[in-house]
Amino acid sequence: MRTMPAPNKYDLAESQMKAFTRSAVRTKTLLALQEEEKDSGDLEKELGIRASTILHSIKDMAEAGLVRKGNKGYTLTNIGRVQAILIDELVSAIVVLDQHKNFWQTHDMGEIPYDLLAKIGLLGQSEILAGDRAAILKTQEYWYSEVIKSRMVVGVSPIIIPSHPIAIAKALDNGAKVELVLTKTILDIVIKDYKDLIKTLLTNKNFKLYRIDRDVRIAYTVTDSYLSLGLFRIDGGYDVGCDLNCYGEKARDWGMKLFEYHRNMSVQINQV
Repeated sequence: MRTMPAPNKYDLAESQMKAFTRSAVRTKTLLALQEEEKDSGDLEKELGIRASTILHSIKDMAEAGLVRKGNKGYTLTNIGRVQAILIDELVSAIVVLDQHKNFWQTHDMGEIPYDLLAKIGLLGQSEILAGDRAAILKTQEYWYSEVIKSRMVVGVSPIIIPSHPIAIAKALDNGAKVELVLTKTILDIVIKDYKDLIKTLLTNKNFKLYRIDRDVRIAYTVTDSYLSLGLFRIDGGYDVGCDLNCYGEKARDWGMKLFEYHRNMSVQINQV
């Protein structure tokens, strides 16, 4: 069966899409019912909207098969729950993209797979850390301080910063579990400049090293406390002075899925 073109799919969904975009009350009510059943009083307190207005929207959603009467209030149907999840993801993504609009617009996002782009709203708890004239390498200093105290460190890198191998060694000394994916070019440089250190690290049961044989245009690290995301600029250069630092379990889970994506196309290195 051939895939239906996106414009044709929109034609089939147009009426329901318009129902949400023209009614903030309807959308907010749907999102508010995601976690648990609520009555009109609960919804009035949570949304700050009169119960009579909410009940009018609930009547429309019930007729559309999205909401039904529960034991104590209102709850989502199966279809309503799926729609709420998708709308929540869309709203979250719009907020994240708008919050850091300049970062996303001026950097290459091509290395992030489609399914993770669709869930970019999981990076909502985030901030841009950028260097300035007084502290050009502020991002790298922060990265170093976070990595050496972490219990878990995974990451992908197509770049090399002199402090990175030292930070990884310190993290391992402190008992961290570390997995790194390096591009062939960077791995060759690391082996040349830090051969003795790499040999020592490879004897540590908590350390795994991988080589990826493709041009990776993204650098990131996931620890037990945060995700540090670095991207190449649109002009092709790596933006060493600007990282998006993301916090919370959802952001770390997003980062781990990105790491698994790159690790799955890599080869483990056991000796140099």
